[in-house]
Amino acid sequence: MRKIALVTGGASGLGREAAARLLESGWDVAIADLGGERLDAAVRALTEGMEEGHRVYGHALDVRDPEAVTTVIDAVAALPGGLGALVTNAGISVQGSVLENTLDAWRRLLDINLTGSYLCAQAAARHMVRGGSGRIVFIASISALHTWSGRVAYSASKAGVLGLMKSCAVDLAPYGITVNAVSPGPVRTPQTDRLHSPVLQQTIQAAIPMARYGQADEVAGAITYLCSDAARYVTGHDLVVDGGLTAAAILYDTTSNVVQS
Repeated sequence: MRKIALVTGGASGLGREAAARLLESGWDVAIADLGGERLDAAVRALTEGMEEGHRVYGHALDVRDPEAVTTVIDAVAALPGGLGALVTNAGISVQGSVLENTLDAWRRLLDINLTGSYLCAQAAARHMVRGGSGRIVFIASISALHTWSGRVAYSASKAGVLGLMKSCAVDLAPYGITVNAVSPGPVRTPQTDRLHSPVLQQTIQAAIPMARYGQADEVAGAITYLCSDAARYVTGHDLVVDGGLTAAAILYDTTSNVVQS
C-alpha cells in the first residue's frame, strides 16, 4: 500500500509542484494549507488526470497552531498507508532590514518559517519512529548562508531551518528516518513574482551562471529524490538548487552572462 507524503503550504507554488511530482513518483499525497477555495482548487487540480488508485487529501492548517498541527498530522497518519514523508514548505517572506524590521514582523515570520517547521517535524517524527522509517524534507533557502540587505528575518529563519534539519537528522537516524533540506535559489513562484521588481529580476538573473530563475518543478525534483528510496543513506544534507548562484558567489563575471528573457 502506498504511503502518504504530506506537503505543508501545498496549495500553490513550489508546494503544489512538489505534491504533483510526489504523486507521479508513486506517493499518495496530503496537502496542508490555509483553508478556502485555493486549497480546494489545488486538491481538484492534483486529482485530475492522476493514476487510478492514487489519493489526494486536503487539510486546512495554520502551522503556527500546535494543536492544529498535531490534529492534522495524526489524521494523515491514520489514513490507509500511513505517513511516510513530510515536506515542510509552508513559509512567508517579509522585507525589512535590521534597522526597520518590526518585532511583530519578526515574530510572525519565525513563527511560520521556523517554529511551524519544528512543530510539523516533531509531530510527524513521533509517528515515523513507531513505523521505523520516514522521510522529512525541510524547505530552506540559499538566504540561510548568502543574503543581501533587507532580509534580516527571512535569512535568520532559514538559517534556523538548516540548524533544525541537522539536529533532527542526528536525533532520528537511529529510527530509520532521514532528514534533509532543499535550499532553492530564486525560483519563479507567485511569491517571488510579487516581491521581485523587474529591475531586481534582471539583476538576479545576471548573477546566476545559468542566467535564469529556477522553475518550481526543478526544485520539486530534488524534494522527490530526497523522499525516495534512492536517498535512503542521505541524511543531514542541504541540497542547493540555484543554477550555480552560490557556487559563483561574488567572483562570477556577470558581464559574460546572457540573460534569458
